[in-house]
Amino acid sequence: MRAKRAKSYRKAMQFYQQAFGFREPYQILVSPDFILAGVSKQVPVKARLEEAVQGQAKFLVTHCGISELLKTTSEFRTQAITASKEFEKRRCPHQEPIPGLDCVREIMGDENKNNYCVAVQDDDLRAKLRTVPGVPILHVKQSVVVLERKSQVAKDASRQMEKDKLGLSELERSMLRAVKKQANEAKNEKRKKKKKTAGPKGPNPLSIKKAAKKPQVPVKATKPSQEKSTGNASATV
Repeated sequence: MRAKRAKSYRKAMQFYQQAFGFREPYQILVSPDFILAGVSKQVPVKARLEEAVQGQAKFLVTHCGISELLKTTSEFRTQAITASKEFEKRRCPHQEPIPGLDCVREIMGDENKNNYCVAVQDDDLRAKLRTVPGVPILHVKQSVVVLERKSQVAKDASRQMEKDKLGLSELERSMLRAVKKQANEAKNEKRKKKKKTAGPKGPNPLSIKKAAKKPQVPVKATKPSQEKSTGNASATV
């Protein structure tokens, strides 16, 4: 694999790790049409899939997928069945086998709960998987296993999850509102108590005018001659 492509695939898988929690060994759900395409083009499927996801992988095939390979009339039937025996059997909920692609579609549903990578050739199923957030999709193209680019749905889901992580949950918001309400109530109660205990304020000393002093009337001194005549008069009486 070329270094540029390997770097691109590595960055893509790092995106799935950080955004959706993918971990090695990656679980790759392999459809029967992918196995047939691989053996028909003489592609070492397991080795090329691990190169595409840039890490160790665990390969899964459903019982419905194996049943489809057993019934196929393809000239590569024997090789495909031999290749499928190297994969781990993934249980599916179907008592009676259904077409392998339908089985994969039902297992994936509308969200990739099990963090599966999906190796599939069918165009319609690949288009459906692009609408499911966080699904690495692989297919065989000209004897090369290709990891598709991240879908817009995956990018949007990643951005929303980042916002949710940075923001507060509804429970956290309600708790924060309750704490703020209690703090405001305590603050208002404190203000009320302060108003009750404080007495009436006195006047501003700077605004009080000083009382004007009354003018003192000077006392006139009596003359000595008057005092003497007054004394004689009192003696004659």
